[in-house]
This record gives sequence, C-alpha cells and structure tokens, in this order.
Amino acid sequence: MTDSNIIELTPFRADLARALTRRGERLLAATDLADEVAALEPLEAYYIVRELGLDQALPILRELNHEQLQACLDLDCWNRYDFAADSLDEWLAPFAAIDAETLAQTFLSLDYVLQLLFLTQTVTVYDPDADQVPPEDEGRDTARAMTPDGFYLLELKPDLALKVHPFALLDALYQYDPAAAHRLMSEIRVDLPTQIEEEALRFRSGRMQDLGFATPTEATVLFSRPPNRQPMPRPHDPLDSAVTRLPSVYAGPLLETTLLQQALSLVTAPNSLSRLEQELIWAINSAVIAYGEKPQDIEHITAIVTRVRDTISLGLESLLAQQDPPCPPDDAGAAAKAAELLEIWCMTDLFRHGYGATLVLQEEVRQALAEPRISAWYNLPDTEQSDEPADRRERAFVAALLGRQPLRGGFDPGNAETVRAFASLAEIAAAQVRLKRLVGHFSGQE
Repeated sequence: MTDSNIIELTPFRADLARALTRRGERLLAATDLADEVAALEPLEAYYIVRELGLDQALPILRELNHEQLQACLDLDCWNRYDFAADSLDEWLAPFAAIDAETLAQTFLSLDYVLQLLFLTQTVTVYDPDADQVPPEDEGRDTARAMTPDGFYLLELKPDLALKVHPFALLDALYQYDPAAAHRLMSEIRVDLPTQIEEEALRFRSGRMQDLGFATPTEATVLFSRPPNRQPMPRPHDPLDSAVTRLPSVYAGPLLETTLLQQALSLVTAPNSLSRLEQELIWAINSAVIAYGEKPQDIEHITAIVTRVRDTISLGLESLLAQQDPPCPPDDAGAAAKAAELLEIWCMTDLFRHGYGATLVLQEEVRQALAEPRISAWYNLPDTEQSDEPADRRERAFVAALLGRQPLRGGFDPGNAETVRAFASLAEIAAAQVRLKRLVGHFSGQE
C-alpha cells in the first residue's frame, strides 16, 4: 500500500470525499431527492443551490425546509446591515414560475418579520377611510391597486425592478390565505419601516451566528495580533450548532497537501475531528465576513477558503518554528507536532498566528515607501505608470503587502493582480529578498 493510499483512507480525507459527493448535479439525479435534501445542513443546501443557480436548482428549492430556505435568504439578501429586496425577489421568482399557490406558500413560510420587511420596501399601504391618501402625481407613473378584500389601497414603491410584481405576490397571498394577507397589510400600514428592519436584522444576526458567521465587528479579530499565551484546554466534542459538516465548496481546496491538511489527517478521534472541522468552518465563515464578501459568489468563496487554509498552515509553521528546538515544516515529525498544536490552539487563533507572521513584511514595505524615490514610483498616476510587465508585477507586489492582510502578489506573469495568502515562512523570506532587491534598485545599489 502506497503513502498516497494511506492518506486517502484518513478520517479527514474521508470527510472531504463525502462532502464532495454532496453536490448539486448528483442531487438532481437522485431518485430520493426529498430525503437527500432533508439530510443537508442549511449551509450545505445554500452552497449547493448557489453552485447550480436558482433556475436549475428549482427541484431542490421545492424540497427545502423552513430552516434551510431561511438560511439561504439570511446569507443572500443582506448587504451587511441593509436588506436587499431585489435579492429576495430572485429567490421568489422560481416559485412564482410554478404557480400562485406555490409562491404564496413559500412566502408565508418565511420568517414573519422578513415578510413584513419585503412588503414594506415594495409597497405603501393606505386605509382610504382613515388615512390621508396623497393625490396621484400626474408627472409620475404611480401604480396603485385595491386589495381584493377592499380594505386597503396599495401603492408601488418607485424605482423597483423586480421579477415578481408585488401586486402579483399580494394577489397570490389573498387567494391562498386572505387572513394572513390582511394581517400583513394591517401591520405594514402602522409599523415604521426602520423598526421592522431593525427587528429583522436582530433575528437574522442570531441565525447567522448559529451558522457560524460572526458579526462584522467580531470577524475583524482575524486581523489582530495572535495571543502570546497558550489558551486554556478546550472541549474536544463539537458544539451544538447548525453547522457540523464541511460544505462541498469548502472541501475542494482542503484536499491540497498543506501542513494543515497533513495535521488534520493525523486526527483519528471522531469527536476531535468533528470539533476541528467545525472550527475550520467558523474560521472560513468569519473570513467571508471580514473580507467583505457575499457568500453567493462561489468563485470568491473558494478563493477565501484557500486563503484561510494557507494562513492557518502558516500559523502552524510559525508556531513550530518557535519551539525549542525549532521544527522545520519538511521535518518527518512536523505533521504530528502540528496535529498537537490543533489540540491547543483554535483555528481562529492559528489564523491570527499566520497573519501575525506576515506583519513583518508590511512593516518593511512601509519603511521602504518612506524612501522618496520608491514612494514617487509607487504613487505615479495611472497614466504615467510603465506598461512593462515586470514593473506592473513589482507594483502589484507592493500593493498586496499594504492591504488589510499582507498577501503575496505580483507573482503571476499572466496576471499581475493575482494574490494569494502566504502559505509558508519560505514564501515570506522570498518576499523579503524581493523587497530588498526592489529597494536596492531605486537606491542605485543594483
């Protein structure tokens, strides 16, 4: 049996393989689709639908339970603290294409305050007998309609470009459940939109934390210096959470051989491995928020998973280098010692150790830019910059080091703007040599 065969049989590799079988195309071909979808965790369901696209994923969408669908909307329909009605409209459109009853059932299955929020942002509700209804503006095409029960006058909010017309949605609601529709109209008429959005955001924040997504403020801890002292022992069992399994989108980049992957492959205790995978998911989710990305961009999410993987691997290597004696990453016992570190440090702290190892580069590049000639070159207006590929790569190299997280840039001859996380101390050392050479060039030493 070869070494590669042994790696394939480790529990962690087996978990990755199982995660990669939970992909959309395979689900669509399943004869027991309902059971397959029911077995998905909410985060898995979301990424599967997003990979397929909403239209192609319709059979899966129809099988989502309330928790799964609500998770999809929580992930997709907010821009940080602001609700995006057009995003919810995109999720409603496939159901509306089936029939009005399916649209109404789906909408009424959502969190109640989310129903209120969507309607508040798309229609204004008046009681003609009690409210002062503004006259129609002759210079503006104002769409108005009475509700089917004759109680309320609806006015469409301006500048909407939705796939599902709000009036069509309300007609479907009145046909399916007149009492529920009437209640929605009554509350929208009297409740302040800001209060509804604040309440919806509060509920959504709680559910996002259940999915392992930190708040934007909490997520910034990733970009802070690591703790100096080892933490207290933590439980080996996974915590009670809506997220316990790696989604397939996360699993792909983790197949690549890195120090993190090698260390995880040595963890055989099921509970310990589950806990570590859970922590890894939380670290990735926090990074998605910290980098300001939206989860629906699968290509960007894959890049973030790769960045988190490499930064944690760098953190492990950095801690190994601080041991007495230091343990090089290519040492025969490096993976085993890295696995021991996984029992001491949580994934977020390991990321912080990797981030901390790159800060020396950021300090060095800032010192370099204090040199007038280098500063003048770097700050040239776009129209005056050289078109030489080598110059563009050097400029991208410097820019990547100055970001919120110092990154490795300017290494791809075909695309100077490509960036990767530093994955090893050797890459940091190579960047230091490159920076020293750049400084030497402008100081006339080369």
